[in-house]
Amino acid sequence: MADVRELLARLNPQTIKFDIGKGGGAPALTNQDIAAALAMVPPGLGRELLEACWWPDGAALRRHRLRDAVIALVAPELQRQQRRLADARTDLGLAEVCIGWAGTTTAEQRAERDRAAHRLSQIRQRCWPLSTLESLPTLASAVILEIARCNHCPVCQGRGQAMARELLINCKTCWGTGVVPMSDRGRAASIGRDESSYRQSWRGVYEWMLDKMREAEQEAAWHLKRALDRAA
Repeated sequence: MADVRELLARLNPQTIKFDIGKGGGAPALTNQDIAAALAMVPPGLGRELLEACWWPDGAALRRHRLRDAVIALVAPELQRQQRRLADARTDLGLAEVCIGWAGTTTAEQRAERDRAAHRLSQIRQRCWPLSTLESLPTLASAVILEIARCNHCPVCQGRGQAMARELLINCKTCWGTGVVPMSDRGRAASIGRDESSYRQSWRGVYEWMLDKMREAEQEAAWHLKRALDRAA
């Protein structure tokens, strides 16, 4: 069977008819079979991404579902980061209050304040930019486009495996994934940022979204394949 993503793409408007087999026979899977199998994929982010990447005409009818799914993915992480940041600020404030409370400052108090300040600095550096929410549509579009393009590894041609003498091993270039990441420059351009700004502020949120969304899309593709296998 072809990649299920390629089969899903048959649901887009075509100039070639896929419902006519060679010699007038019926194909193993009709477009109706594919649509029915898609309906068996659990609803959620993965299914919305699967459609957005491979059946954009269908996804365009339900853009709000993809929007809601992306927000549902990102919002808890943003809230977690803000809670950690608030806790770290409180810890630093308490450490500073303790200094000189009784008129003297001890080495232990200074060390505790320094530790709290260092922790706050580290957490602040790991937090996503304050404008993440307003940039979310651009970020999501860029990530979806990267997933859809399937940047196949040039060494293994997207197979994830390569020959080493007489052994078939995981490709060392892509670590068995079959794809290689876009460059920082390419990702920066896709979200309208310069490369330096991307590396300093936006790489973390972009790569986090890419990992989560790619995982969800792959799981949905697995469910679609199972449904298609049963229909074949």
